[in-house]
Formats: sequence, C-alpha cells, structure tokens
Amino acid sequence: MSMLTKDPLRSALGRPLDRRRLLTAGAVLAMASVPYGALGQTSQPDVIVIGAGAAGIAAARKLAEAGVSYALIEAGRRVGGRTFTDSQVFGVPFDMGANRLDFPEATPLPALGRGSGFDIAPAPEAGRLYLGGKEARDPEYEDFVGVVRRAERAIVAAGDAGRDLPAARVVPDLGAWSASARFVTGPFLRGRNLDWVSTVDVSRAEERGVANVCRQGLGTLVASLASPLTVQLDTAARSVELGGRRVVVATGRGNLTARCVIVAVPPSVIAAGKLRIPLLPPRQRAAVERIPLGIFDHIAFEWPGAPAGVLPDETIYFRTDGAEGYALRTRLGGTSVCALEVGGAFAERLEAASPQAVRAVLTEALTREFGADAARRIGRMHRTQWGMEPLALGAMSCAVPGAGNMRRAFLEVVSGRLVFAGEHAHESLWGTVGGAWQSGERAAAQVIALLKDGRQG
Repeated sequence: MSMLTKDPLRSALGRPLDRRRLLTAGAVLAMASVPYGALGQTSQPDVIVIGAGAAGIAAARKLAEAGVSYALIEAGRRVGGRTFTDSQVFGVPFDMGANRLDFPEATPLPALGRGSGFDIAPAPEAGRLYLGGKEARDPEYEDFVGVVRRAERAIVAAGDAGRDLPAARVVPDLGAWSASARFVTGPFLRGRNLDWVSTVDVSRAEERGVANVCRQGLGTLVASLASPLTVQLDTAARSVELGGRRVVVATGRGNLTARCVIVAVPPSVIAAGKLRIPLLPPRQRAAVERIPLGIFDHIAFEWPGAPAGVLPDETIYFRTDGAEGYALRTRLGGTSVCALEVGGAFAERLEAASPQAVRAVLTEALTREFGADAARRIGRMHRTQWGMEPLALGAMSCAVPGAGNMRRAFLEVVSGRLVFAGEHAHESLWGTVGGAWQSGERAAAQVIALLKDGRQG
C-alpha cells in the first residue's frame, strides 16, 4: 500500500525541521508546593492576565511559580480558548478547535499531560492521497507532493528575499494539481486563501513535522493545566488603561488594578473593539489590525464507512479542482468520528450556511471521493464556526501581505507595563498551541523582569 513517507505539509520545503532553532521550552516540572491558587486570590495583584486560553494559562502558571501574584480573567464560561474538547455531541471527546500539538518537543505540555495520566501519542506522520475512492498510486503521490513542495518553496523563497507579497502571486502554474497545492499551502495550513497570506510571515514559520494527539482531547489537557489556578470566569475585560501609576482593567464586574498586564486575547478581538486599549502605540495597533485570524473549521460526523486500513487521526488529501478544497481527518481518537477540514474563504461561506446546507456539502464531498454508498452512512454531524465565535473571531493568525514583519511588535513591552501573549505573538510557531504556550511563558518572563527592575510602582 502506498503512503506518503512524509506528510506533504512537512516535506513541502525540502528542509530539515530545525531550519530555525526552536526556542528553549519552559521548565517541565510543576512543583506541587507552588501556591498557584492562593497567588491568584489577592485583590491587588502584581499582574493581570486577560484571557485563559493556552497562552494565558501558561503565563499565570509561570507567574505563580515565580511567586508573583496574578488575576487571571476570562470573558467566557470555560478556560482553554481555541482549545476546547466537547464530549456531548458524539458521546466521545471531540476537539472543536486545535486537535494536534505541533512541535511537542518545544513545550512541557506532553510531559505535563503524561504526568497527569493523559494518553498522549504521536499523530500519524504520513498522509494519504485518495483519488476516485482509492488510494493513489505512487506516480500520483509523487505529483501531489511535488506540487506542494514547489508551491511552498516559491512562497518561502520570496519571503526569504524580503519580498512581502500575497503568496498567490509567487506560486507558479502547477497544472492539474495547482488548486490542490494552493489549498494545502493556504486554507489548510494558514486558514486563509493565498491572496491574503504574507510570503514573509510564511518564510519565518517553522515547518510542521511530528505532532502529538491527546486521546482525551487536547482541550481537556489544556483545561486541566488551569485547574491549580484561580480563574475569574465570565469576566470580560472591556478596556486597558496604561496612563496612571498602575494598569487599570475595566471589566463587567468592576475595575482591576495591577502593576502590569498580559493581554492574551486574539488580535481580531482587539481590532473589533471588544477590548479597547486607548494608549496602544501605532506600531502595536498596526499589528493588531494586520495580523487577523483566518478561518479553519471542522465538519465532524459519525462515519462507520471510513476507508478500511486508515489509522486513527490520519489525514487524507484529495485532488482539488477549484477553490473549495478540503481534507479529511479519520477516526478521531480511535472513534468512528471523522472531520472534513475546511479553511479560508470556503470555510467562511460555510459558516454563514444553514446546517442542512453544510450537511449537503459534506454528503457531496464524500459521494465524490468515496461513492454514494459511503455517503449514506453519515451519522450525526456537527460543524464549528470559529469565525463567528465572539471571543475568537477566527481560528489562527496569519499576517496579510505587507505585514510579515509585524509580529515582532507583539514581542515588545508596551509603556513599560503591557505584554502580549498568544499564538499570534510567536514569530515562528504561530498558528499552534505550542506557540501560544511558549508565548505565555515568554510574556510572564518579561513581566517578572519588569517587576524585579522595580519600575512598576
């Protein structure tokens, strides 16, 4: 049986994974003696952390481990942000958001999870290609991988040369596989069509290779890491004032004050005016507006008709003829639940469609790829709508053309008091849970240094 020896997303550039050295991961040990909860119960904390997604959780843990008091506030009624595991829809764990831990060696998440009894395993490294209901032949695999490699190389070459252009402008005509390559390098990897992807942003991103999956759900794992913390749920931050001696964060439950603040919410939320930062400098304001979140959704469904021999959590690719590309994740967590993966403009259109229309799209896709009999075995269905989620307004960040250098603004301390965190605030691991976690630890370290300098009053 033919299989890709490497996932085409990993091999697309033909370069080793360590093309750029990964940032050193944070310490793995979480000392049981750390008073995580107590340090979050003070009425006058040293630091306010806005957002209890992966980045905010990582930041609060790091602060507590350093003995720094914090207030971790979350607008929603749960923690985890864009990592969220649901067990109600299908009766088994299903990750509504991020479902893979890319770069597992770059964070303590796998070790922390295994230490708490989570079943964490490598995701299948190989991807499969199906054509006409059957696995592709070796020549077809070679064609597919070849065009993806050429497309990605063209994008990266332009970015490395400092040509910050729409990625679509530098991808050559790739013949019959052209639309497939554009889907993989755009909506599937970045949540945006290539017209809205910066070549420089792509060139600075690490290649995704080995990934981990969590059988209990990645969202469950991330949420568990918040359990020792004190989290103020249903507490939406409305504004951040930086002008006085202390930071003032206005919330629906009153004002909070602290010496510093870590803003761990998606840039799209700030750009939409849901969190106002009146004194945000033009450099950071531009980054907020020009590094929005793209859309990536799962159309999950029960499907006992999955092709024989496919592995749990495997990816199946198809030839794409037009702009409406998709991939298939099979047997999620070893169950009968699969997911049609869509991104970019196609996903945005589906988010506005009725559930019946989305089911029709799913049925048409499975009929096309596997036949009408396979499509008839579709059971319950659930689709995500991350572009409409008010606390996210998208799935993953991606700089627009001309803004490939702007992520650096998210790494800087603002007015001596404010630091950003989130996957958007990582130059090379953006779009990943590992990048979000690393950014949270980095932001905490920056704040701890500021507090030690004693410049925060």
